[in-house]
Amino acid sequence: MVDMKWQFGLTLKKEKFNDFKKDLENSIEKSDIIPIIYIDKELKIKNLKTETIEELHKLEPFGAGNKAPQFVFKNMKIISLKTLSEGKHLKLILQEESNTIEAIGFNLGKYSEDYLIGDKIDVVGHVENNSYNGENKLQINMKDIMKSLG
Repeated sequence: MVDMKWQFGLTLKKEKFNDFKKDLENSIEKSDIIPIIYIDKELKIKNLKTETIEELHKLEPFGAGNKAPQFVFKNMKIISLKTLSEGKHLKLILQEESNTIEAIGFNLGKYSEDYLIGDKIDVVGHVENNSYNGENKLQINMKDIMKSLG
């Protein structure tokens, strides 16, 4: 398969640029834009260990030039589902075989009505240590979720 990249040019008078920009922005509907999430690796929660997170910390600092690694966790069963901060955020407890992990999705609360306890989902995000009330737990910081395909 040939990978084709398209490029084109355009010449505008300087005073017409703002009109062109406004027209272009109005012609693109935000719902037509599909963000791309790059996945570095598929992980199983049974293989996650605190040492794994410590190894990932060696790659820091994360930011625009050094993105945090994104992992996919497939075919996870929802065993708990709730929203936080008046429905803004989504908190899940997910199960894979006999292993469970918490997952938090900041600004993903809108998905709470799309899923039910018992649903199987695929989750994309990064793994982090969550320290709360003196307890450290691994959790998935979700960037996106979808129903499992199989």
